[in-house]
Amino acid sequence: MRYWYLLKLLWQWKALKEVTPHRWKLLWKVFRGESRLPVQIEGALRELSITLPNLYGLLLLLRAGLKPQVEKSDELRWELAPGRFFHTRLATGMDLMTLYEVFVRQDYGSDFSDKVVLDVGAYNGDSAVFFALRGAKKVIALEPYPPSYDLAKANITRMNLQDKILLIHGALGVQDGHEAFQVASAEPDANTLNPTPLTQKLITFDQVIEVPVYSLEGLVKGYGPFDFVKLDCEGCEFAIVQGTPEAILKSIPAWHIEYHASPAPLEARLRALGFQTRRAMDRFGLGYLWARKE
Repeated sequence: MRYWYLLKLLWQWKALKEVTPHRWKLLWKVFRGESRLPVQIEGALRELSITLPNLYGLLLLLRAGLKPQVEKSDELRWELAPGRFFHTRLATGMDLMTLYEVFVRQDYGSDFSDKVVLDVGAYNGDSAVFFALRGAKKVIALEPYPPSYDLAKANITRMNLQDKILLIHGALGVQDGHEAFQVASAEPDANTLNPTPLTQKLITFDQVIEVPVYSLEGLVKGYGPFDFVKLDCEGCEFAIVQGTPEAILKSIPAWHIEYHASPAPLEARLRALGFQTRRAMDRFGLGYLWARKE
């Protein structure tokens, strides 16, 4: 993956000057696999520990006009609403890349006025905050990994959105209870209850923790009905779509599902229930599946 990001950065050679005045030095460090890189933020050049997805995400965010502030050596903050700040990690995961995908590329859409949204895989809180800022009247957000949950909770408070976002510590499963959760400490965006064969090849899972698990049926009955479900759970999507009762699936008119293996079983199940589906960003067994009621 290092060389893939090196090529992506070379492709953005002109824009890379927004990230650093020492482009060749930065690229040489990336080539050597170094994690501390010369990055320019707020007009000052700093040596920061930053993952390659975050470095590339920073480049895209700067190109889009978003300007970060350094909160501490491994954290940036972003003013996503007047006077309200959202914090992102630098040395782990891909917080800056997901911030770009959610707020700039708007992978989930742009208008959630008066919607009740279920956000599965809340990560650092970026998507839940986006839904709330874009008009959602209520967001139920699930995040099972304790460090990401704590960051999401703090971000929701910083953004003053506690009245719109209910953050739940837990994962989505077929049944309520507790289950073993696979953790990749360096890549918390990839943590999962159900790693797919592709995920297992790409990700190093170094911990197993037990987390609370909530069923979709229970969440719908407790907090629904939902107008929109964002399902980004790194593999659990197959068990959820196949194992949830038809009536519950059909009660949700719109879905955005990130898939981590061939989406054909998901498409077949949802189409049989009357949904129209389409793929987006589909490459090498990874992508997004949109599903809407006909």
